[in-house]
Amino acid sequence: MISKIITINTIEMLNEYVLTEECKNHLNCSASVFVQVFSAVRDPCWMMAIESTLRESMPGGVIVGATTMGEIAVGRLLINTTVISFAFLEKTKIMGFLVNGDDGNEIDLGTNFAKKIERSCRGIAGIMLLATPFTMDVSVFLNGFSAARSGRYPVFGGGAGDYEAEQEPLIALNGKCTSKGVLAVVFMGNDIQIDMHTYLGWQPLSKEMVITETDGLWVKKIDDEPAYEVFHRYLDIQNDEDFFLNVLEFPLLLKRNGILYAKVPMRVNEEKAIKFIAELKEGEKVCIGYGNPSVMIEKANDIQNRIQAFKPEAIFLYSCICRRYLLQSEVDLETRPFESIAPTSGFYTYGEIYSQGHYVMLLNATMVAVSMKERNGNKLIKKQEKRIEKPKLLDPFSSQHSQIISRLVNFIRVVTEELEQANAEARRLAERDYLTQAYNRMKAHAFIKNEIERCDRYDHVFSIIMLDMDFFKKVNDTFGHNLGDEILIHLVNLLSREIRTVDMLSRWGGEEFLIIMPKTDSDGAKITAERIRIVIEQTQFTRGLTQTCSFGVTAYKKGESIESMIDRVDNALYEAKLRGRNCVVTK
Repeated sequence: MISKIITINTIEMLNEYVLTEECKNHLNCSASVFVQVFSAVRDPCWMMAIESTLRESMPGGVIVGATTMGEIAVGRLLINTTVISFAFLEKTKIMGFLVNGDDGNEIDLGTNFAKKIERSCRGIAGIMLLATPFTMDVSVFLNGFSAARSGRYPVFGGGAGDYEAEQEPLIALNGKCTSKGVLAVVFMGNDIQIDMHTYLGWQPLSKEMVITETDGLWVKKIDDEPAYEVFHRYLDIQNDEDFFLNVLEFPLLLKRNGILYAKVPMRVNEEKAIKFIAELKEGEKVCIGYGNPSVMIEKANDIQNRIQAFKPEAIFLYSCICRRYLLQSEVDLETRPFESIAPTSGFYTYGEIYSQGHYVMLLNATMVAVSMKERNGNKLIKKQEKRIEKPKLLDPFSSQHSQIISRLVNFIRVVTEELEQANAEARRLAERDYLTQAYNRMKAHAFIKNEIERCDRYDHVFSIIMLDMDFFKKVNDTFGHNLGDEILIHLVNLLSREIRTVDMLSRWGGEEFLIIMPKTDSDGAKITAERIRIVIEQTQFTRGLTQTCSFGVTAYKKGESIESMIDRVDNALYEAKLRGRNCVVTK
């Protein structure tokens, strides 16, 4: 395998290379040719002109193209140009496939695409995918693709981008161009070896929040407020034509199956909902993230050392535009060392495609580094025995932007953790009874209010149990308040063991406690109260003392107020005391 990278701004520049003896010799020795065109020009005519020029000299080649948010050649960022990467393969066979995103729903398209590829190709060693995440739900497409594919061969690639605000990227395959679709290049045979790595480098910046309402790719509410308000409040990002550019550095971070993902917002609608390229689910916990340049470069260094051991003949990088936007002039610190291993090309994407086991994922804010070589192929790669090191800077005052940001990110992280711990302790103190650590009356009142709203909305039922320790004043008068406090603590521990995790126990006042039982009618609550009454009666408290309790039970009646319900259970408790105590009364 021989890799060659050129940069052009005119068709004449391309013609100059394809007519060289070097190119002709490579073509004569190749079983197949794989050409990738990474272009800043969002013009189908430009893509077709390149394809037409190449087709004359390499009629059997597989030629793909994508518009970008930045091009990578020889490991460096280029802008507003076109990079063409040639891979002259000695033994490996390749085939190209293209599906239009208008031809059906995404999951079926993905399923049928994978089936078509596997029917048409034998000995699949890997697949490169280019897609248009701005104009279709590529994550759903990949769900269908993953479910249908039978092999565990590597799948990699990226989402085409667009320098301009129209967000209508292009992908092209062998003379066909689309702004809504997915293309695949399939590598076949036992001679090709493909090694993949990916890494993130983003860290939490804000407190943890919950996705509370979604609609497909749109996140409507976070913590029960319009999703846009989170970015506006914390980052002062305006809802204008520059929203996408301003929010690029601040994806939402979430964990799924122990893996940290970043999801970059695309746009805001009139309802202040935010669209993402991949679905977020209601109930998922997220936080605003920010990239740590030092972590990115350190992880890149680690990946480069692993790739070097693989000894590739070509390296392809698919790096999220977030990384370019964050690192700015220092972005080459992450990509340049790859070129010292093998010829390196690629582009800055909107979404990176990466397979893990059977599942193919659409990532965000990551870099995907793909290394290729053919067994017993050409050894034109640069030999290097030393481990890849970060570039040494001669000027100690240059390129310190990443160091400063890293320290600021670390500072914010530590402050955020401290605030979260302080807030958690403040919430605990505000919600709990100081002595017994049961919830306090205010928290119980709020819990009942929520249960009433739930019951009215979904036609559910809930019940409450109020219990009071019998003759407890006598205990305090005889043995002192310290011993009385020990008994109360013992009682709360006992009650906590006897109720369900969904139930709530609160200290209503003095020696009076309230148990709130969601989705429980009065009969169920009465059974629980009677069981607890017996357990308390049979328990030996501090110094071997025994104690009994009286119980009132009631269930919520639709439409009534909290006060009405509390009055009824209080009357039931009062009646239990009138009946001689140590009994349960239901009203």
